[in-house]
Amino acid sequence: MAEIKVFEYCEANKKKHLAAAVKELEAMGAENISYLPSGKPVAENCFVSISHSNGRCAVCVSKNPIGIDIEKIADRDFEKIVRKTFGKKESEYYFNNKSLRAFYEIWTRKEAYSKISGGGIRDIMKATDTFSVAGYEFKTQIQDGFALTVCEKKG
Repeated sequence: MAEIKVFEYCEANKKKHLAAAVKELEAMGAENISYLPSGKPVAENCFVSISHSNGRCAVCVSKNPIGIDIEKIADRDFEKIVRKTFGKKESEYYFNNKSLRAFYEIWTRKEAYSKISGGGIRDIMKATDTFSVAGYEFKTQIQDGFALTVCEKKG
């Protein structure tokens, strides 16, 4: 099971923010963290993931491939985004619920899954319906105005 930590950071200093994220990952047991050319963090002894949004950072470690996403909840033109980027089951879920929670649950699922798939968020948007992918477990929580989803490949 994944270990997760969420903390606040100063948005003005990205270098310090990334150093704080690495420090948290190391405190959680990740060793020798480096970055792939894509910017994805990797550790020698486990899988890691980092996400940040509006002054909050979320990090996680696991023995299985993992992705995390945190997003500040804000009102926007959800229906336009849903039609353009969500798969069939995701769209049905949103339109059956029509809530901030439903939108951000799906949005953060897509972001978290993209960190495992390696395809990047643009590649998986309409092409991947996260309610249809097999072999992955998604956990979402909404707290203090943020949505957080962890996607972990089942071991």
